[in-house]
Amino acid sequence: MTKHSDSPGFGGVPLPGLGPEEEFSLEAARQRLGESFAPVPVPELAPADPELDRAVAELRRLREATAALAHSEVELGDIADRLAEVADLLEPRVPTPEQRLEMMWTGAGTRRSNPVGGQENPIAPPVKFFGCDDGSVTAEVTLGPVYQGPPGCVHGGISALIIDHMMGFANHWGGRFGMTAHYEIDYRSPTPLLQPLTFRAWVEEFSGRKTWTHATIHAGDRLCVQARGLFLEASVPVPGKPGARSTIADAP
Repeated sequence: MTKHSDSPGFGGVPLPGLGPEEEFSLEAARQRLGESFAPVPVPELAPADPELDRAVAELRRLREATAALAHSEVELGDIADRLAEVADLLEPRVPTPEQRLEMMWTGAGTRRSNPVGGQENPIAPPVKFFGCDDGSVTAEVTLGPVYQGPPGCVHGGISALIIDHMMGFANHWGGRFGMTAHYEIDYRSPTPLLQPLTFRAWVEEFSGRKTWTHATIHAGDRLCVQARGLFLEASVPVPGKPGARSTIADAP
C-alpha cells in the first residue's frame, strides 16, 4: 500500500505552468518544471465559439440578478417576456441532451461544462484550480448569495459538491482514476459567503483499484469542512461510441 503526502501546501519558486496541450498531472509538471515549483494553474481550454464564454458570463450576471428579484422594484412581467424571447430563440437551435453528451466526449469531456468551475456552465461556481508540487491540489473561490444555505453561509451541499470534485482532481493530478464509492464529510464550522475560501485535496493512500483521498475547506486560517473519500477504478460506456468504454478520471 503506497502513501502520498498528507500535508498539502504551497512550495517552490515561480516557474512557467503547463500549456493546454500538455497532460495536466504531477508527473508532467515535474518533468517540465522540476521537483519544486509554484502552484500550477489548470490551463483554460478555448471555447468552440469565441463568443461562448462571453454569453455564459452574461448568463451568470443574470443568475445573480434574478436571485434578488423578490426584493427588487423591477417590472417582472416585462423581464419574463424578454427572457422567454431569448429562450425561444435558443431552444430550436441547440443540440438535444443526447447529442450534447456525444459532443462532450469527442473533445475535452466535461472540462468546460462541469458544474464545478466549468466555463460553459452558468451555474458553476467560479473556482480556480491549481496543482502543487507536493502532490496536493488547491482551489480558490468566493461564493455569493446564490449558494447560500444557513444565513450568510454556504449551503452544505455546495461545499460537498466542490470537495467531491476536488478529490477527483487530486486523484487525476496524482495519476489515479476512479469514481466516488464512499464519502465522509465533517462540517467543522460555518463556511462563510462573500469571503475567499481555499479548498485543498490530496491522495492519502492507494492500493489496487482503491484510492483514499482527503479534502478541506478553509476560510482564512479557520477550518470549515474536512472530508475523506474512497474512489474505485471503473469504466463506463462512452456516449455515441457503441462498444467503447472509458476509464473514469475526474479531470479538472
